[in-house]
Amino acid sequence: MPLSTVHEARTQRLEILDAEGRVDAALEPKAPKEKLLEIYRKMVAIRAFDERALKLQRQGRLGTYPQIIGQEATQIVPACCLEPKDWLVPTYRGQGAYFARGMQLRYSLLYWGGDDRGVKFPSENNDLIFAIPVGSHMTQAAGLAWAEKLKKTGAVALCWLGDGASSKGDFHEALTFAGVHKLPLIMLIENNQWAISLPRAQQCAAETLAQKAWGYGAHGMQVDGNDVLAVYRAVSEAVERGRRGGGPSVVECLTYRLGHHTTADDATRYREAAEVDSWKAKDPLARYEKYLSAKGFLDAAAAEAAKKDAEAMVADEVKAYEAFPKPNPLDMFANNYAVAPWTLVEQRAELEEVLREKKSRHEIPELPPAEGRFP
Repeated sequence: MPLSTVHEARTQRLEILDAEGRVDAALEPKAPKEKLLEIYRKMVAIRAFDERALKLQRQGRLGTYPQIIGQEATQIVPACCLEPKDWLVPTYRGQGAYFARGMQLRYSLLYWGGDDRGVKFPSENNDLIFAIPVGSHMTQAAGLAWAEKLKKTGAVALCWLGDGASSKGDFHEALTFAGVHKLPLIMLIENNQWAISLPRAQQCAAETLAQKAWGYGAHGMQVDGNDVLAVYRAVSEAVERGRRGGGPSVVECLTYRLGHHTTADDATRYREAAEVDSWKAKDPLARYEKYLSAKGFLDAAAAEAAKKDAEAMVADEVKAYEAFPKPNPLDMFANNYAVAPWTLVEQRAELEEVLREKKSRHEIPELPPAEGRFP
């Protein structure tokens, strides 16, 4: 094969649905109508939640919050390609992926409200808590994929990462290991064009991030990350490849972070409004709505009903979040070690004494019993 042809094969991009909702029928995935509508309803719901969470933060009812607006396709769709036995390993901007797997959004609010009870996922799922340090979860995902291969379960590990994290050493280590051992690992890069304030062009000289896969013996594919059908097809094929022993995959999804990096960020200081507006025109939810409408799967009444259902659900989740009883501060020490080190034992005892004194002086209310395991 000529070198030029190899180069082209490594930088191909999959797009099935254009910005106007027109579809390439030859590439359209064979997904059932109910699956397509399930994805739509979840995208509508997570956008409604995202918008409400931002308002809660601005009102002082929530801590720092990372919006996912504009990235609904790369959050919801990949999670819908998995089975409960598969490992979900998201980034800190992963509330959409968790929600798609059945997590109640009250727990996401709890977490971003500063309560560690917010890391509760459905018991039947293999969902890993996200890590705040950028990229530190990638080697963990490789380890989970290795375990599933050794156990011959047929399960895969799907790991989300940002474009910035693809330049971290953990990415190299995870894919080196996964490639050598042909692990069922899928590295899904949400290339939202900005690693906080650093543009994609300044943090990696590669023409695409997907082509990095080839250096590790992994399959690489770049897709339009705002195209629901392209993401669905690429991830479904990567999952199937992993299940049958075909080794790891890297799926680079070209998308855009329409909001700030988090509510502690001001993206207007480093991005032009024209750039943001150009990506708003590629809104994944709007183009998917047009597609479903053209297919005869969705009409105006059904779309409006989905939005009202989403708003009602989000309102209920906010009420549930704010109705949670105050946690016992001692819970921060629980479930961390099989055997607690002496430093932790001393710190917990010191806090217990402080709490006893405050209660005796009626400075704090009666606290609920401490939960979890403290060995």
